[in-house]
Amino acid sequence: MIRLPITGALLVINLALPAQGIPAETAEEMPAWRGWLKEQGFSGHVRFDYYSASKRLDNNHSLPGLTFQPKLLPKFGSWGDAKMEWRFTDQDLGDRREIKWARLLEGYANFYFGPIDVRIGKQNIPWGRADALNPTDNLTPKDFTLLSAKDEEERRIGTAALKATYYRGTYTLSLIWLPIFNPITIPLGPPPGFQLTEDKRSQGKWSDQGFAIKLDQTGGEIDWSVSYYYGLDVFPVGRPLSANHTVLVHNRLHVFGADFARTLGRFGVRGEAAYIHTQDPKGTDPVIKNPYVYYVLGVDHDLTEDLNINLQAYQRLIVNWHDQFEIKDQVLRDAAVLNVTFNQQLDRVQEGLTGRIKATWWNKTLEGELLGVWNANRSDFFVRPSLAYAFTDVWKGFIGWDIFNGRRQSFYGFFQPMTAFFMEIRATF
Repeated sequence: MIRLPITGALLVINLALPAQGIPAETAEEMPAWRGWLKEQGFSGHVRFDYYSASKRLDNNHSLPGLTFQPKLLPKFGSWGDAKMEWRFTDQDLGDRREIKWARLLEGYANFYFGPIDVRIGKQNIPWGRADALNPTDNLTPKDFTLLSAKDEEERRIGTAALKATYYRGTYTLSLIWLPIFNPITIPLGPPPGFQLTEDKRSQGKWSDQGFAIKLDQTGGEIDWSVSYYYGLDVFPVGRPLSANHTVLVHNRLHVFGADFARTLGRFGVRGEAAYIHTQDPKGTDPVIKNPYVYYVLGVDHDLTEDLNINLQAYQRLIVNWHDQFEIKDQVLRDAAVLNVTFNQQLDRVQEGLTGRIKATWWNKTLEGELLGVWNANRSDFFVRPSLAYAFTDVWKGFIGWDIFNGRRQSFYGFFQPMTAFFMEIRATF
């Protein structure tokens, strides 16, 4: 990630002037730079938001933020095109604890050679057909500290890759090389006097590179795919160096995955599963994740044209599981417990439910959603009720609540300080 200072909101607002919606009779009067931006597929959004708490576990509250996210989609003719998308953010205009930063989310070029497409550059590679929980989605990192009403869609931050895709009928075969590893951004704030560092392994060494392959079938009665990923885990584990210093490390994984989706009238059935083989197959190292099987099975149904319900069941089966609370060394035990909490390996078998209800009213200008995840083992949960209203084709408002709850020794209970009310106004251009 590239961090740069952002000097003032006026620059953001001026740059965000849309080139769309200009009457035909004034097109000739359009400034040359606006015409060029329109030709290059310039679009994006500006948003102002308010969160009652940050997502960094840093006890920072009442955050008014401003974000400018422009995008260019230039075309080179029938043989290629490209995408460039940036995000300039100040997530807390009233406090210097939240730094201002700029990030290139995606920057790649596409080249077309008959049945073969080649994509080179920083890109998002989302895998999986399940809703939100995707066991096979291991290639693209996300920023879990992002403050956005659409964080599910916008938290991906891209990774450098070379992707070649071959099309034959309803089948596609993708080969992917990941030369420079890019990890997730995690919501961990160390307590005073404690040092938390991270070995990001992003120097492009051969030992840090990743490879993936996926065969996908789309267009038949059943859409399905099988996949394999060999590379570093975008989620870290903590390895203690001393009582007050822990380093976050990323270990290598083998991930064998598959998914499917089928439509039956107004019902949709989806499933996704993966076996994740780690560097600790015997489960003897308390600071390396154990191998595990992770699968999701769900159904969604359109009750009406304006009301959809999605329900999923999921389960994680941890191979050679050990109770990390039995470790006698306190420093090692604290690190191991944090690892299994953050990576959801607290129990030998973890299972639960997810649900999503979406509804629209007033010619789809008002949207409501209730999203929830419940872990049955420890009765911890996450719930997000939200409303969105489109004032115009450009302006849209959001309001909602992120609720994390559960005992401290549970996944969503650990993140309970991130519970926050939020509001957002967004202009799309």
